Amino acid sequence: MEITDLNGKVIEVDDLDLALMQADDFRHYRHTDNRFTRLDEELNAYWEDVYNKLWKLRTEQ
Repeated sequence: MEITDLNGKVIEVDDLDLALMQADDFRHYRHTDNRFTRLDEELNAYWEDVYNKLWKLRTEQ
């Protein structure tokens, strides 16, 4: 299985359950330093997109 991320990179998914858990974790990470708010928003959007694409794979199985 594979998905394409927001940057157009194709990501091969070997373990869908693990990938979902990791993407779910990553989409909730935040820096404690407010200077990184913009980066956190970009990373959150990236991991939210990855999580949703993985979830779509899960429901299609």
